[in-house]
Amino acid sequence: MRRSRVIDLHPKLRLKEERPMANAVRQMPVHVEAAYKEAVDNTIVLNRQQWIATNYALLVYAAIFVISAQFFQRTDFARNSLGIVAIVTFFIHWYMIFIFQHAIDRFRARLYWIYRTYFNGEELHGLDLPIQPEPSWAQWHVAAGFVLVSFVGFVLTAIYLWSVR
Repeated sequence: MRRSRVIDLHPKLRLKEERPMANAVRQMPVHVEAAYKEAVDNTIVLNRQQWIATNYALLVYAAIFVISAQFFQRTDFARNSLGIVAIVTFFIHWYMIFIFQHAIDRFRARLYWIYRTYFNGEELHGLDLPIQPEPSWAQWHVAAGFVLVSFVGFVLTAIYLWSVR
């Protein structure tokens, strides 16, 4: 197959240039297409899981507020027990976000390899695909935001639990 491109030499004079299509040069095998689809799908799922884990952590912090306010007396044992639950919640959330982000980084590395292998420079530029992976720290800003939200929830919960009443 050939794709034609019109080149403007002069406003009234046009010339057609024939050139082969880029995918005719190197066709992506079926197993690579499957790996590509898996990497994209898993990246999407893991991003959703980060949101879900953050929502659950915030839900636990809210539950601690409600339980502390409605059902427990303001004893040191009750405050400390709920405080331990809040601390454990924060650390489990932080660990889950770290695990999810590490897996996302692995799937992105697969995508970069597929981009470099099966797309030429013009296609990479035209489709705005990354030529090389971003530094690992540059991809962690969303994960850091999730952990920060959880940390703020933890701090507010801890202040509420251990404030003088």
